[in-house]
Amino acid sequence: MRIDLVVHAATASFRLHALEPVITAATLTDAAGRRVALAHAVTEPALGLITLTAPAPLAPGAYVLEVAFTNKFNRAGLGLYKTKSRGDAYLFTQFEDRYARKAFPCWDEPSFKIPWQLTVTVPAALEVVSNASAAQESRTGGRKTVAFGRTPPMPSYLVALAVGPFEYVPVPGLSVPGRIITPRGQAALAAEAVRLTPPLLARLETYFGLPQPYAKLDQIAVPEFVFGAMENAGLITYRDSLLLLDPVLPPFGARRSLANVIAHETAHMWFGNLVTMAWWDDLWLNESFADWICIKVTAEAFPEFRLHLAQVTDTHVAMRTDAQPSVLPVRRAITGADDPEQFVDELTYNKGKAVLGMVENWIGPETFRRAMRAYFLKHRWGNTTATDLWAAFDEASGQDISALLATFIEQPGIPVVDFSLTPDGQLRLTQRRFANLGVQPPAGHWQVPVTFRWSARGVLHQERVLLDQPEQVVALPGLADADWIYPNAGEYGYYRWTLPAGLNARLATRAATVLSPGERLGLLDNVSALLDAGQLSGGDYLAYLAAFAGDPEPEVTQKVIAGLDKVHEAFGTPGQDEKLDAFTRALLQPALARIGVTPAPGEPAHHAPLRSQLYLKLGRRLADPAVVAAADGFTRQYLDNPEAVDASLAGAALAVSVYHGDDALFARVRAAVEQNASPNARRNFVEALGGFHDQTLVDRALDYSLTPALNSTEFLRVAFTAAELPGRRRPTVAWAQTHFDTIKAKAPPQRTADLIYLADSGDAALFADWRKFLLDPARTTQSAAINATKAGDRVALRQFLRERELANVAAYLATFPGRSPVDRTP
Repeated sequence: MRIDLVVHAATASFRLHALEPVITAATLTDAAGRRVALAHAVTEPALGLITLTAPAPLAPGAYVLEVAFTNKFNRAGLGLYKTKSRGDAYLFTQFEDRYARKAFPCWDEPSFKIPWQLTVTVPAALEVVSNASAAQESRTGGRKTVAFGRTPPMPSYLVALAVGPFEYVPVPGLSVPGRIITPRGQAALAAEAVRLTPPLLARLETYFGLPQPYAKLDQIAVPEFVFGAMENAGLITYRDSLLLLDPVLPPFGARRSLANVIAHETAHMWFGNLVTMAWWDDLWLNESFADWICIKVTAEAFPEFRLHLAQVTDTHVAMRTDAQPSVLPVRRAITGADDPEQFVDELTYNKGKAVLGMVENWIGPETFRRAMRAYFLKHRWGNTTATDLWAAFDEASGQDISALLATFIEQPGIPVVDFSLTPDGQLRLTQRRFANLGVQPPAGHWQVPVTFRWSARGVLHQERVLLDQPEQVVALPGLADADWIYPNAGEYGYYRWTLPAGLNARLATRAATVLSPGERLGLLDNVSALLDAGQLSGGDYLAYLAAFAGDPEPEVTQKVIAGLDKVHEAFGTPGQDEKLDAFTRALLQPALARIGVTPAPGEPAHHAPLRSQLYLKLGRRLADPAVVAAADGFTRQYLDNPEAVDASLAGAALAVSVYHGDDALFARVRAAVEQNASPNARRNFVEALGGFHDQTLVDRALDYSLTPALNSTEFLRVAFTAAELPGRRRPTVAWAQTHFDTIKAKAPPQRTADLIYLADSGDAALFADWRKFLLDPARTTQSAAINATKAGDRVALRQFLRERELANVAAYLATFPGRSPVDRTP
């Protein structure tokens, strides 16, 4: 490597990163051509910090640093790594957040934004791609050398390189050249990505008021990938099962996910790449903004994907995490010794984007966009902190948005806003920190932009209040006679809420007709949170689920299914399982009847994800005869020809069939894994291996997962699938404990840190034993310890719920079959 340097003050030594490269020589040449050899020594091995030292202090001025080194390809999906797929070998890179130093010496921190130029020598028959286009190519014997053009300034974590027998599919209609790059033989699977990309890029360019800042926009499918996708400038990498879809019947859920991720990664060309965080403590801002804008542009380009409702659900995921006692602020202090990746969680993406959406709703979309455009014009090709963006919001809006944002971003937790009426009919709003059962968190104070809707005598009203005091009273004529109040209009607010009993009852009885689908999702999630806080009984929570099970919107029914999963985890006991199963059937069989056991011609595409979930809930342990029969039919078709069945339904049907399957079906599924199916089909078959209810077959699947047939980033799907099945969690944890060393040797460190989640359930004793094993000093990592704490919060909450509410749940279930639909309303 050769790097131009400027020495600003006389020094004899300086440091850079090289974690795995073996440096063989280092020299420094000044402007006059004088060269000196540098000594090199590893000074902080864990961080890969290398100190280079000159024989005498270096005078200020310009120099050229040259470092010769050797290295081996990584095989764990990080750094510059080698993988094999369908008989071919490939090289790929994954450098975020601190893995460029595993490939070559560099300054591996985001504030070092410099131009890069790669020159690569490979076997002549292979293709090689990077961030920039090839500028020159030469051949000698059976090898070729490709010199790529120089990139604009960017940090080391965005450098990308891929080598292999690739195929190229051009993407017409872009403002810059672009291709979908696939492994050999898979170009036909790129059609959906080609269709989705141009309208998404066009809308991003319009929003930012700046063209896509790089000379090309290639997107490449990676068959062994630790993450979902990576926003390398000019060469975005994707997990192959995400980017490459079956062209005949691409599943709705996969198309929606692909559109969302393309928009997210492409948005990073501006937010993260053009303007880069100065340090990892603002990584949340990169991801939050990309996630926020991708929902906006994808909803505009493809409204059929209904991503406005997905945004609501994502916010709820963040709120549940934010209620845990171990939660940290979104913006967290990260030191050079920390692994930034361990701090990436639901809050990094979902809380940040929810707060950004709340601010946009508060100051207005045009003001928000004006602030964003000013921010990019001012800071392009540079580094920033969160305060730079907040200042842009302040200037554009004329409000102190910085202070508002700080209360949500720089402290943990979530506010709950209590609505009540004073004796003279005024509205009293109070705020406090939301807390789950058994938790007494420190007090918090927020500036909460409260937006709520209400109706009196059939007239609708919408109000806005900035709740910046512990308690505020607002005079609203007519509110005392309100038919109903909904405290979070449009679900834009990042807060929980409560209503007085009378208003709560009036809202519950009218919710189906007066609330939007997003608000109905919000109402269901809020009552789930109140159950967690001990402010709603278990019986009333079941009544809410029963009342909303007939909702016509599939997403609301999916929220009911999530509630049923929660109930089973917290209250599933030998004495209650049969009654909970009957309750589940009563709620979900009519839902399946509404949309049909099998897809109807011309039905709304967004029915597909709900049907898949209904198959899983009704077809496996509950063994609904109609579902099992339909699933077996789809599975036979799918095994014969994976392109004959919608892959989303096929995955659920396959899961139902293997749950009831025998040795013969196991053999067919295993053969399908090895027959070079499309990435989506392979993913379905791999997960299906762990889905057999027969423990003998599960044991065979788990042992098979450790063979070379499954790669490092997919093999643990077998174990996680098995652990979710009734009665299979303990044996799966026992297997993982027995084979821990083999798992650790095969899996990337991110995957082994997730092993605690195998016991994330209502079985507190199992969780305690597994946590003790994993946190043994000889095995644990910082990331594993953080994950264990988060999972422990959830396990503890289930125990508190069971102790407090099991009797109320049992009482409700004892009379459920005899209740009328009206009586089931809370």
